[in-house]
Amino acid sequence: MFQIDGPLLAMNWPRGKVLRYLRTGQGQKMQITYFLCERYEERFFGPIGCLIGSKTQGFGFAVMSLCCLMIETIECYRLGWPASSPAELKKLTKLSDDILSIVPPSYRLVGPFSPKKFSSEIAFKSFFDAPEHHTYFREFAGKGGDFYNAVRCGLLHQAQTKKGWRIRMSGNCYQEFAWGISINRDQFAQSLYNCFRGFLKELEDTDWNQPLWQSVWKKLWWLAVTS
Repeated sequence: MFQIDGPLLAMNWPRGKVLRYLRTGQGQKMQITYFLCERYEERFFGPIGCLIGSKTQGFGFAVMSLCCLMIETIECYRLGWPASSPAELKKLTKLSDDILSIVPPSYRLVGPFSPKKFSSEIAFKSFFDAPEHHTYFREFAGKGGDFYNAVRCGLLHQAQTKKGWRIRMSGNCYQEFAWGISINRDQFAQSLYNCFRGFLKELEDTDWNQPLWQSVWKKLWWLAVTS
């Protein structure tokens, strides 16, 4: 049986509370924005800050791994994707009836889910090419696919970066050399945090019925019911 009130999606945020705010709508826009802030600061940006604060050289892979998780997450909210994997999207259409009944009819998932339309690589390309993110990652525009393969997939599958991409504690956020590309982990993480805060400010300034919020609802409903 699906339990509405648990588990916690952030400190003091049980699933039922998030679902109630989603159902209430416009009047809870700031509360939902606050929930997103708390969830990702306590689970991602807080740990990133601890790793950077240690000033330890070997923590660069851990910092960038957490950053990669947040990049994909932020972009899935923008795109309104419950997940970036076609296989996972297919599974979401086959949940039990009591779980599916919680999701508004307009957000029910119906295939086909083509890898040409949904994938982690597409999410990374979209993130770095989004005009809203150029303020923070201008040097990475057009390089989302390379970043995805060399950094995200390298760290996830082989616990190392690939293709001449290096993670450092010094230098510019993005810097090209004859041997490859250097990323300053501290500057990258700070830019990503600023980007996240910019996304939250955008939500605060956007009407509840606009496409951006509709995308966020879609991601949040599935986040809640599958937690």
